[in-house]
Amino acid sequence: MKATGVVRRIDDLGRIVIPKEIRKNLRIKNGENLEIFIDGSDNIILKKYSQLDKLKDVAEEVAESIYSITKKNVLITNTDAFLSISGSLKKDYLKQPLSEKIIKIMQDRKEIFQPEITDVEIADGKIEKASYIFSPIIAGGDVVGAIMMLSQKGEVTESDLEATKIVANFLAKHIEG
Repeated sequence: MKATGVVRRIDDLGRIVIPKEIRKNLRIKNGENLEIFIDGSDNIILKKYSQLDKLKDVAEEVAESIYSITKKNVLITNTDAFLSISGSLKKDYLKQPLSEKIIKIMQDRKEIFQPEITDVEIADGKIEKASYIFSPIIAGGDVVGAIMMLSQKGEVTESDLEATKIVANFLAKHIEG
């Protein structure tokens, strides 16, 4: 564990304030859920909670299935980082934080269909030349992640767009139970 040197008092309602600098560094946004753990040494551990993380195995299987048919990179994210990647980008981006641009698109609940090859920043400071599709995963009214398809060799198609929408909907339904 890394010490921060920050000490906070618990108020009468049992609340504690996480300093702004720590929230910014860990990309914790207002209204975001945190999971609380207690380790064997009576330490309290807060972890960002992602509903999509519990479907990691399913996300990997779905991404691999789509890639095996389309031969286009498939990236599935939670709200902060890449959760599952199939294709040539796997070694470069798996568990990398998303770019601020991608996070903003996700927060805006935007779907993007870019059939022409262009520059796209998908992780902080990492730009790919690709045609791409971006579909947010919305469960229970909240954006919990996204699915992206990138093609560095040719165009993404309307059929690819439909496939990403189906996967986004499938993962959302699994989260909602």
